[in-house]
Amino acid sequence: MSFCPRCRYEYEAGITVCPDCNEMLVDILPEEEEAAEIKEYINWVQLARLTSLQSVEMLQEVFGSKSIPVVVQSGTGHFGITGQMGPSSFRPVGGQYSIFVPEEFVADADQEAGLILGDEWEESKLFDIEEE
Repeated sequence: MSFCPRCRYEYEAGITVCPDCNEMLVDILPEEEEAAEIKEYINWVQLARLTSLQSVEMLQEVFGSKSIPVVVQSGTGHFGITGQMGPSSFRPVGGQYSIFVPEEFVADADQEAGLILGDEWEESKLFDIEEE
């Protein structure tokens, strides 16, 4: 049997790479590291509303690489954009995605998002962010 060192899932013989994590499998699992302290942020700020899922995914990837915590809230519900049956919303079919970051990361997130999305970011921001 082989194991994934990341997700710790066990695989049958003959499989060499974890299909979920893309990690090389090992014969023996390493000891689990103690969970790193997770900081809980209290003051989350809604920065923008985007309509493109592709743009949201790009921001999540960039924010993750820069260690900027981000939460994305989808405006689409089970029965569509407004959570009701039928096309009763004025919003685009793709819905809207609200981007939230902790207050202390607002300036960094704004700068990174502006570099990635340009005018799309400027038009989607909910307020002007002052740099300190």
